[in-house]
Amino acid sequence: QICEELETTARKLINESGLDAGLAFPTGCSLNHVAAHYTPNAGDTTVLGVDDVCKIDFGTHVNGRIIDCAFTHTFNPRYDPLLKAVQEATETGIREAGIDVRLCDIGASIQEVMESYEVELDGKNYQVKAIRNLNGHSIDQYRIHAGKTVPIVKGGESSRMEEGEVYAIETFGSTGKGH
Repeated sequence: QICEELETTARKLINESGLDAGLAFPTGCSLNHVAAHYTPNAGDTTVLGVDDVCKIDFGTHVNGRIIDCAFTHTFNPRYDPLLKAVQEATETGIREAGIDVRLCDIGASIQEVMESYEVELDGKNYQVKAIRNLNGHSIDQYRIHAGKTVPIVKGGESSRMEEGEVYAIETFGSTGKGH
């Protein structure tokens, strides 16, 4: 129901009109250990619990200019450090981005911030880890993944951002192994 409500609202706000304006991709609603890219079927009756960590990923477009947006929600404040780690890592990636910046340098900065956090769960501390096989990416008109990858760990592409390019800086944190 969350995805259906979000998509209905987005369609109204952007005046959905075929290929001119609409949803860019199916809304993702990933719970707990599923980090990203799960889309529930229509009519899914899953109910969020107090200890669930819910990641919503949605996108809209106008004339093929895509907005890729995601956020995480939880009802239990014990996960607040995880959410803060991901938010600060994302803000760091955005701050580091710019013309001629190497993509791998952005990834190194994101990882450094993300992995400086810990989460205490049931009396045990877990380092927040960047999920290495999920990345940000370049976006072109009508193309959500346009060829360049923005890693969220050190290493990866040494290519540079170029003038006129558009990117989704996406970060994914975990209290697990990070892959």
